Amino acid sequence: MTSGVFYAGMFNLKDMVSAGGFMNTNWEELKREFMQRRDNALFERDLRKEEVYKKVPEIKQIDQQITSLGISYTRDAIKQELAETSANKFKEEISKLIEKKRTLLLTSKFPEDYLEVEYTCSNCNDTGFILDEEGISTTTPCHCYRQLLVEKFYDVSNLNSDGQTGFEFFNENYYPGSDGNDGKVSPRAQALRVKDRCLNFINNFEDTDCPNLYFTGPTGVGKTFLSKCIAIEILKKGHTVLYLPAPAMFDIIYRSKYQFDNSVQDSAYQDILNAELLIIDDLGTESPSAAKYTELLTLLNYRSSRNVKTPCKTILSTNLEPQDLHKIYSERVESRILGEYDILYLIGDDIRLIKRFQK
Repeated sequence: MTSGVFYAGMFNLKDMVSAGGFMNTNWEELKREFMQRRDNALFERDLRKEEVYKKVPEIKQIDQQITSLGISYTRDAIKQELAETSANKFKEEISKLIEKKRTLLLTSKFPEDYLEVEYTCSNCNDTGFILDEEGISTTTPCHCYRQLLVEKFYDVSNLNSDGQTGFEFFNENYYPGSDGNDGKVSPRAQALRVKDRCLNFINNFEDTDCPNLYFTGPTGVGKTFLSKCIAIEILKKGHTVLYLPAPAMFDIIYRSKYQFDNSVQDSAYQDILNAELLIIDDLGTESPSAAKYTELLTLLNYRSSRNVKTPCKTILSTNLEPQDLHKIYSERVESRILGEYDILYLIGDDIRLIKRFQK
């Protein structure tokens, strides 16, 4: 999905390079991706320049003056012929030209930063590494780097690839709105409550006391949809997210622990352990195995202990009622989930069928 092994506060380049050929291949892919992002940003800036120069030729002249002054200043600095007064004069002249340029842009109905390069990520200027106070890249990976690397591993871009995933697409009208005669809350009211609790989870994600989430309910009532909505918002906050169906997750764990073929599986397993948000979808649909159930408890325990110091939240989505977990897994798994997860019930009709009938 969208973080080798690099989670907030844990990643370093040495870890990534030492992980083997697969990692190095992805590092080359990432470098190409960031180079392309920078090239695109510069190209778009140049297009805006052409537009401005045609409308306000004087701005082009100012840019030429700024360039000429910069070259002269650099030449004198190299020759060590630069007096302190000359340096101050250079700064004053540049400041005047920049202010004149800004005024011309504004009076010509352009934003004052219209000719600046608009990078995809302002934290790293699309280099992949955090910039220091002087705008120079450090060795600390940016959150966009970590997330892009996770996407390379797991193709987690399917979180929003359909263009219909996100809280803006949440439609309460898919849930029946009438309260039952028995006094039970309507599916619509319950869905709105669950949505509010999802938003609360997002807003308090960095709080170690914020509980994990357990979505339960029949097929097609929006469990996976809301899980992915949360994932998108957590990505926007700069955290690493890993979304996996339960069968795929257990397969990765099994290959990592019992096949010992290379370091790639170990890296994938580390991502499962350490992703700041792990979403396990369709829990209970994996093939039964006592070893898998032991691994689930190990995973939940590890992530729970890690969450004490840094965000390490887990979302489970399943058709299983929490009180029935012991029938498939164990009482210890059930106890862990009931004690540390906010249970979110969704009820109603199959939304996929509703959408099909509406079409």
